[in-house]
Amino acid sequence: MCNSTKTFRLGLLALALLAASACGSYSALSDEISDPGGQPADTSDLDGFPNNAGATTIGAVDIDGTNIDYVVTLPEGFSQGDEAPVLLAFPAGSQTIEIAEDLVEQTYAPEALRLGWVVVSPAAPDGDLFFQDGAQLLPGFVDWIETWVTPEGGAPHVAGISNGGRSTFAYASQNPGRVSSIVAFPGFASESELDVVGDLDIPIQIFVGGNDSGWIAGAEQTVEANGDINLQIFEGESHIIDSTADGVIVFERLEDAR
Repeated sequence: MCNSTKTFRLGLLALALLAASACGSYSALSDEISDPGGQPADTSDLDGFPNNAGATTIGAVDIDGTNIDYVVTLPEGFSQGDEAPVLLAFPAGSQTIEIAEDLVEQTYAPEALRLGWVVVSPAAPDGDLFFQDGAQLLPGFVDWIETWVTPEGGAPHVAGISNGGRSTFAYASQNPGRVSSIVAFPGFASESELDVVGDLDIPIQIFVGGNDSGWIAGAEQTVEANGDINLQIFEGESHIIDSTADGVIVFERLEDAR
């Protein structure tokens, strides 16, 4: 994908997220992002084992009769069944495959390839976001991941931005034994998730922009439920946290959690 196209699509993503955060609500975003020419993202049939070692590609898998598109990055030299640290990365906004692709390429892939991580980012099927109805498909999706990679530590780490950050807590609260750590930038747990999140004994990091008051409130409520959560506020930053955009600080926390 050319740089101008990526810049265009990431700019649309930023505008969508900022518009939602400015309303001071935690509601899901509905803006979809597509290529300027309206063309769908290129995909490859990776219904079985992803074999794109050292690269990032898009594929699809059937989970309980539902098609889930995904973006996957594998480290150099990776072979089926290898043990590796695995990051389940939830997209932001409407969690489309275009958003997932842009975030993986920009934020996750460079550090993942450098450090030897597997990154898998699913797109919400039919708009069923992963902190809402789409959450029920995640155990099966992780089962499928574990057919071709052995997660270091026995479970994937999870990360996400905005609605993706909310999805990290939805996944962890519903599958507390199947997550090694959480990085949400930003994100928070819902009222119904706080009791389970409060009992999680895993590293949890939340990043929030200092100007993102509504999301700070949600993050602080989550920290009240689990006092071991590390909350870092980036003063002067908004819902889109520029300091995390290159993935370096995100992977510093993930590496600490290994």
